Amino acid sequence: MGFLKGFATVIFSIILFIGLIVFSMAFLVNGTALSNDFVTEEVDKLPVSSIARDIAEDQIGDEFPEGADFLKEVAYRVIENQEPWMKTQIKNAINTGYDYFYDRTDTLVITVPLVELKTDLIDTLWPEAEDYLHEELAGKSDAEISDYLQDIISQIPPDVLPSELAILPEAERNQYIEQYLRDAAGVPPKVEYPVLDPDTKTLVDQTINQYINDFVNEIPDSYTVDESTIGTDGMRALQEAKRGISSFQTWYPWLIVLLFVLAGLIYLVNWSVKTPTRAIGIVLLIVGVIDLAIILVARTLPIVQWVAESSNTDISPALQDWIQVLINDVTGVLLPLAIGLLVGGVALIVVSIILPKKEKLVPIQESNYPPPQPPIPPPPQPS
Repeated sequence: MGFLKGFATVIFSIILFIGLIVFSMAFLVNGTALSNDFVTEEVDKLPVSSIARDIAEDQIGDEFPEGADFLKEVAYRVIENQEPWMKTQIKNAINTGYDYFYDRTDTLVITVPLVELKTDLIDTLWPEAEDYLHEELAGKSDAEISDYLQDIISQIPPDVLPSELAILPEAERNQYIEQYLRDAAGVPPKVEYPVLDPDTKTLVDQTINQYINDFVNEIPDSYTVDESTIGTDGMRALQEAKRGISSFQTWYPWLIVLLFVLAGLIYLVNWSVKTPTRAIGIVLLIVGVIDLAIILVARTLPIVQWVAESSNTDISPALQDWIQVLINDVTGVLLPLAIGLLVGGVALIVVSIILPKKEKLVPIQESNYPPPQPPIPPPPQPS
């Protein structure tokens, strides 16, 4: 009988151990990838300003005319300043996606409004260009300023200039434009160069504004992601993910119930407290140590560098730092569970040591006692 109790205790303890390992992973997934609050918090930590240039190059880099490198640099700076707006749109898209995966909506339609971005571009593009010029020209000599501005002027297509300047000889036209850019950048004019008259300067201002408006109007008012843009294969994969999430949400509470049932079975098999308490404590302690080891390994090993080297991917330092923060935050979700399991396991083991052993009842042997004596007869009554 004792062998069967021990064997059953070992089997149920092994199943409990496996269940706790599975629960730890499920707990981690439920608190990170399946939590839109966690994901949106990580978006707030995303270094948008450091990767905005790459995003802009992929999305609208081809919209710039060839040779307009200066305008492209300024546009990227403006986009980098849109970090709050970009994070808001990303978080809105994430929330919309989770609504679809959690069956709160039947269709997946993510719309990013770009009207606000276009308005900001129109309002800030040229002022940002002036600030950019001022920063670039600060500390340069007059000759260096001329060389720098003439290089920019050489990239300006003549057909975008007002006719009053376009008809001038190239050398004279470039001198006028340099004076205009010097004034915009807040640096002293070149003494020997001619200066634009107020009417022509106003015309140049209008031309620049019109050029910016034409460029910004090439950007659509909104960008929509739906079934048509994702494609059939993409939607099939998303629907599989949706079914997987639904199954996970269904079985996750039952996994917790299973763990309690297994613990109850260990107590039921032994019909005591000391042995099952020690067995459950050992299981909790081992799983807690394993979880803590996983957290320690994930936080200390250079996983990001290994991934970058193995995939030959050039990851910017800022993005690497964010990924490391992400790893720390993901493992931080598992940390309270690991500590709880570890402390709970130690506590149960200590309790099992303190508890007294169950005393065995000694069967009563008749030989241990003297034989029964016959009853004493009552004294005779007097006659």
